[in-house]
Amino acid sequence: MKNLISLSLIILLFSCSGKEENESSPSNNILEDLTFSVDTVVVDPGEEIIDLSNHLRLADLSSDHKKLYLFVEGENKLSVIDLDKLTLERKIPYEKEGPNGVGSFLWSLDLVSNDQFFLKTFNTAGIFDFQGIKHESVNLDEEEIIGIKGKTLQNNRLKLSEDLKWYYTVPGSDFNDGEPSVELALINSETKEGKILPIPAMDKTGLYKIAFKEGTMMQIYAEDYFLSEHSGNFYITSSVTSDIYTIDPETDSLTLYSYDLKYAPKYKSDPPSHSEFTDREAWRSEVEKMRSQITYGDLIWDDSKDYFFRIGSILVPSLVEDAPSKSKIFLLAFDKELNLIGETEIEEMDSAPEFPFFKDGKLWSFVNVEDELGFAIFDFNF
Repeated sequence: MKNLISLSLIILLFSCSGKEENESSPSNNILEDLTFSVDTVVVDPGEEIIDLSNHLRLADLSSDHKKLYLFVEGENKLSVIDLDKLTLERKIPYEKEGPNGVGSFLWSLDLVSNDQFFLKTFNTAGIFDFQGIKHESVNLDEEEIIGIKGKTLQNNRLKLSEDLKWYYTVPGSDFNDGEPSVELALINSETKEGKILPIPAMDKTGLYKIAFKEGTMMQIYAEDYFLSEHSGNFYITSSVTSDIYTIDPETDSLTLYSYDLKYAPKYKSDPPSHSEFTDREAWRSEVEKMRSQITYGDLIWDDSKDYFFRIGSILVPSLVEDAPSKSKIFLLAFDKELNLIGETEIEEMDSAPEFPFFKDGKLWSFVNVEDELGFAIFDFNF
């Protein structure tokens, strides 16, 4: 595949510090004087019920952020929610088994066009339309990918480009020992030709995975990789670090963006003492230690300003028994070329927004309002 022959790596380092300025100099931090207001809205489900037991884990947005699509595994239905009218528009039924079956143990849902979505389990993945029909089954781990040998291509990490031309994923499995180095697999969906690209700035992520084992039962806590697409470029980030990779699949141009931060830590710096535990309390204590270090979310695009934003959080465990823990919340802002243009700690927030996205210039975050689907809407001023 001629598109996957050459690899150029560009490392860019951006600094918030630079030359010291006097107090009268204008700040280049657009978030320095950030203020915000917040409102809460609730979706009207009509005579139906919107099951929020899995929050919005199996949800995605239309490209214009006017519709939310939420798959509920218990009822095998896709809820279509109008975010302008704040109403449940309809529910679309799907089969669990058979040629159009969605399967079991669903992991994530990605909208790939205005009329199709990509639904993944650990073992299978498929492209479905809004009439309940499966158009394609995907299982790269069982296919022969030219140029990629001996790699686990687990479905739960798999992404499909908006033009359906490329699969991209981070090889490996959360249930296996940590990979010695983190890589990106880029695969042509038509020719099944692929290439492995090292992304060493993400290597720290694999260190923060711990297992609790009890008999035949195993429970895993692992940090996240985030794979997303915007304007034909793929973005690779991790919950462990503020570093960002971009890749142009047509040229194999891989670029690392790394930042000197003033408010938030650049990355987690204290990995677990062990990777496997047989004592549940010791495992929970190690999980809390991991969460008490910086945890970053995915990039969030605001098309009203042409900015990317990214949220970081640090858990502050409660010292009072049965009292909820709180978090320190940080906000980073980037222009569309990923230059860091702002950062701040939002002291008025004590928990990270859940399923955050920008709509009409405001940040929306999922909230459960007495078992009804709601959103907290933040209006940032800076």
